[in-house]
Amino acid sequence: MSLYNLSLPKPSDVEDVKFVINFDYPSCSEDYVHRIGRTGRRQKTGTAYTFFTPNNANKANDLIQVLKEANQVINPKLLELADGKAGGYGRNREVIGKSYWSSER
Repeated sequence: MSLYNLSLPKPSDVEDVKFVINFDYPSCSEDYVHRIGRTGRRQKTGTAYTFFTPNNANKANDLIQVLKEANQVINPKLLELADGKAGGYGRNREVIGKSYWSSER
């Protein structure tokens, strides 16, 4: 298993990435697609998990747009967060953006 931290220099090519975990949604959706794209290289598939808090809930619509463009299933909790209906998360992070990514799509 490999762990990659975005604050470190980027590896030139990482083989067989099965999971990407985003503890913070990036500042732009293009960065998100770049991050999770590491799981869909060379005809392979992978899963990306994204954590949201009340502090970055405003990015939920960005993720929904990315998921729609990729024909992904959208978690109902993510839709609630985007609509401002989600509550009760307190200070805890909750995974509500989960995408399955494949280079074949």
